[in-house]
Amino acid sequence: METNPITVPDSNAEMRQMFEEMRGYEKKNLRINRIRMICSIAGLALLIIALIVVLVNVGTVVHKVNTVSEAAIKTVNNINTIAEQVTKVDLEKLGNSIQDVAELGEETLQQVKDATADLGSLVKNADDAMQHINSVNFEDLNNGIQRLNDVLAPIAKFFNIFN
Repeated sequence: METNPITVPDSNAEMRQMFEEMRGYEKKNLRINRIRMICSIAGLALLIIALIVVLVNVGTVVHKVNTVSEAAIKTVNNINTIAEQVTKVDLEKLGNSIQDVAELGEETLQQVKDATADLGSLVKNADDAMQHINSVNFEDLNNGIQRLNDVLAPIAKFFNIFN
């Protein structure tokens, strides 16, 4: 690597030219520094905005987590209450009660079956009676009643004379 030695200018013109070059570099450095400063400020502003958004969202999330945890605590308390009530249940009495209900249900079912069987015989008897009624010849019956009336009318007149 080769190093450039610093040369001292001999004249004012060279000095001036060197200062002009330095001024150009300084202007470039100043522009670059201004751009860096603007970018830093913009980055800082974005960081602050992002931090505010995160804090607002964290607050919302914390509120939701608190709500869910309260609901979970209530649920656990309800489960504990139910568990306590279940432990207080006398399982033997419960089993006997269920057995009694089952036996009563079987008896009731048998009574319903018996009633249904009796109902079937009643329906059959009613059907037989209807067949007998339908087998009666009402026209012949009416004719017979008319003839009996014709025969009994003179006898009724005869007995009405004695009244």
